[in-house]
Amino acid sequence: MGWTWLGDHFALDVVNTVQLQRGTYAELINSAADLQEWAELQGGRVPEAIPAEADVDTFRVTRDHILSLLRAVASNMDVPDESVEHIDDIARRLPVTRRIDIGDGGGVGHVVGTADPIESLRARAASAVIDLLNGPDRDRLALCDAPRCGQLFLQDRPNQQWCCRACGNRARAARHHAKEKRGS
Repeated sequence: MGWTWLGDHFALDVVNTVQLQRGTYAELINSAADLQEWAELQGGRVPEAIPAEADVDTFRVTRDHILSLLRAVASNMDVPDESVEHIDDIARRLPVTRRIDIGDGGGVGHVVGTADPIESLRARAASAVIDLLNGPDRDRLALCDAPRCGQLFLQDRPNQQWCCRACGNRARAARHHAKEKRGS
């Protein structure tokens, strides 16, 4: 898997582990090995090693709740109460404590109450989405409307429609192709 888009806000890196392919969202985390590869590319943001027997489904349930929340916010729709409750429950049970980190650690924080790597990852993801939705970047949250994308991203400018230049090119090419098809 080419994880070329990694490195955005951690909550977005979590939810963008599904990708629009041929009109439906495809799962990119199909095994503990996929999750470990993704985690390694996160660098210090995911310090836990994901064991081969890890319960990936539990991670995906939390990811899907975060995805529902962020899509709703990006689309100016009502947020699903069950997703808010799911994330808040994790944050209550497994708080992430942070200290000032001037070095290379990035202030990733320590998850209190568990040594389980999946639970720790879920706690980090819950903390990240809470930070995103309660912070100034919430208003920048957008859903890329390019064909075969559908990724969430933070806009650099208010009228930005696509997450990257390649998506903009793909969207313009699709519009041009549709216009030529109608004209034929």
